[in-house]
Order: sequence, then structure tokens, then C-alpha cells
Amino acid sequence: MATIRRSGNGWQALIRRKAHTGTQSKTFPTRREAEIWAKATEAQLTPQKDLLSEVPLTIAEAITAFIAGPLSSHRSAANEAYPLKATAEGWLGSVMLSELTVRHLAIWRDQRLCRVKANTVMRELRILRVLLDWVRTEQGAEVNGNPARELKVKAGSDGRVAFLSAEEEGRLLAALSRRKNPDNAFLVRLALTTAMRRSELLGLRWQDIDLEHRVAQLWRNDCAAIRKQQAQRLVPLSRSTIALLETRAERVGRLIKTTSCGARAAFERSKEEAGLKELRFHDLRHIAISRLWMQGYSALEISAASGHRDLRMLMRYSHYAPEQRVRSTYVHTPEAPAS
Repeated sequence: MATIRRSGNGWQALIRRKAHTGTQSKTFPTRREAEIWAKATEAQLTPQKDLLSEVPLTIAEAITAFIAGPLSSHRSAANEAYPLKATAEGWLGSVMLSELTVRHLAIWRDQRLCRVKANTVMRELRILRVLLDWVRTEQGAEVNGNPARELKVKAGSDGRVAFLSAEEEGRLLAALSRRKNPDNAFLVRLALTTAMRRSELLGLRWQDIDLEHRVAQLWRNDCAAIRKQQAQRLVPLSRSTIALLETRAERVGRLIKTTSCGARAAFERSKEEAGLKELRFHDLRHIAISRLWMQGYSALEISAASGHRDLRMLMRYSHYAPEQRVRSTYVHTPEAPAS
């Protein structure tokens, strides 16, 4: 495999092969160009019989190649690789690609529906559709069309009505405060006031925050692939968020000094201690958006904070606590005059 390394102001692709004398290398302005050149050059050096031997024959081989290939540059690679690996280790992984039919996938779907929700199966099926297209068109595997695109899954009601009472929020924050890293509680407080995702909060740096103008600058990829063009999003910060930020004495580097794994583990342990087993961190985003609605913010202001471009999706994130569902609005009906 080629080595891609820094060389001055550019990137150098270095190829060494025992079967060929000498070393081939070339320097490019960007890493992407170096990777493309290395891949094309290695393909020329690889004997034809080796190329044919690398064509996946089974579902498991296709999954392994897909995870090491295009999925590795995907923003959510870890989340999507997990169900794929489970599929590869199951009975479906041993099915030959040339023999794969809709019937195989229908049995797999029905088995998955016994364990997970319909929307989860739909997400996993979408990944399989992309995988089969890739292994057929890019790897030259023998697949009879794409059986995954013929399979249907009836969507279930996977919507969650998420809310926290003041007492539940207090229990959660108290449990988080008992963790060794105080930033775990600070992370949850910010999530409840900003409606940002956990990954967005963990990636924030103090240089991205303008306390004077009450705005934070976020960067997010335009598409799911990493190292692609990024889009800037300016997030307005509420007064409660500014008050939280102003309590921090150190304002250098990352806003929250913990890792994604550390934050996830702390939240999972704390919610168990607080008796909130069904709560997910992403529910805090729903709760924060619902609170913005209740505070009287407009849809335009809330979408600027949450990053939603679709009003329908924004409304899916809006829930009210049970005691706030029924509004105490009364219409006074004047009594009829006495006859």
C-alpha cells in the first residue's frame, strides 16, 4: 500500500514494491491528489490475476472491502460500520453475491424487525443498497441487479416525545457533577441551552465564540464524506448560554475538554444514577428546541440555532411537557341579558 506523507508545502505519495526495482514517488499540492495518483499507479503495478482475486465473492467479503474503502472516508463511518460487521458475522455474510436474492434480504429484514425498530432496519437497508451498488459497479462483483432496492420496509412510528422536568434535570446534573471531569455537566447544560449536537459542542473552540455579539461559528461538511467542502453556520447564543460561558475562567483551546467516548460514558452512567434510563443525549436537542418555542422564539430564529433547513423536520423536534400541552386560554362569553 502506498505511503502518503507531508513533503514541504505538499503531499508525497510513495510506492515500494518488491516485485519492481526502485521506488516511485510524486508530490502533489493536496492529499487527495496524492491518493488518486497512488491508487492509479498501484493498479498498473498489480498483476491482472491479483486484481481478479480481490473481487468480493460473498456478502461478508463485500462488507469488509466496503468498510476499508469508501466507508472509511464517511463522516459517520463508525456508526454505519457496526451493523455491517454484525451482518457479516451472521448467516447473511456467507451468502454468495451471485446467488443473493430478495428472499435472502426479506428473511434478514424479518429477523431484524424482531430485535430492532422498523426505522433502524430502514437505515441499515439503505447502507446495504449503497454497498451492493458499489461492489457491482466499482468492484466488478457478480450481483443480479440490486435486490436491496427491491425490498420494502414499512416505516414505524419512531418519533420520541422528549422532555425533562425541573426535578429530573436536577437529578441528571447532580449525577454528572459527581463525575471526575466537571466538563461533563457543563456539556449537558450547554446542550439544553444551545440545541447543538454533542459532536458540535465537543468541536467548539473559544476562538469560534463571540461573546460580545452572542454568536458561535460552527463548521460542518456539506456532505457525509470527510475532507470535503465545509459549510459555515453562525449560531445565535441566548442570554442563558452567554451566562454559562462567562462562568468559565479559562478561555483557551477547546470549550469542553473531554473526548467523545468520555462524554458518552459519563452521560450513560449519570442517567442511570438519575433514574432516566430511556434518555438519550440527542433528546437534549429536542428539549432545547422545545424550550425555545415556549420562550417565544420564531421558527426562523430557532432554525438558525438548530441548523434545520426544513420546517417539517424542525417541528419534529418540538415537544412540550405534559403540563404545557394544555394551554390555559379561556374565552369569556358574556351572559345573556335578562328578559
